[in-house]
Amino acid sequence: MSHTTHSDEETKALAAEFARTLHGGEVVFLEGDLGSGKTTFVRGVAEALGFSDPVRSPSFTIVNRYVIQHPTIKQMLHVDLYRLKDVSELSALALEEELERPGTVAFIEWPSLFRDVFPTPSVVLTLTALPAGEHKIEIQDLR
Repeated sequence: MSHTTHSDEETKALAAEFARTLHGGEVVFLEGDLGSGKTTFVRGVAEALGFSDPVRSPSFTIVNRYVIQHPTIKQMLHVDLYRLKDVSELSALALEEELERPGTVAFIEWPSLFRDVFPTPSVVLTLTALPAGEHKIEIQDLR
């Protein structure tokens, strides 16, 4: 399914709709260039799940973990693999212990860099920045 949003608010509203489909255990791949709206989308999901603190890009931290107060989702991971150069760097993050847990939802940016390491995604989101601040968001639900 493909959507076009015209502002960050519309992107977050679409993300809130998407959040209602989550139950925990999902691994969501985020595909898209820098500035395509990936963090804005994740911010919208986190807010919809009741997280009220700032949601920041994990570009430098690599992994951001958010404690969620939701009936079935207790943790949200936001992972950015862009700066990693080798699979050994990925293993140091110990993500395999957290992925696909029933109470965790994981959003992984740049998964194509280490696609063989991760489980099959539940959903693939492809985000594209368009002129005038618009974003094309394609949702491929594989569940």
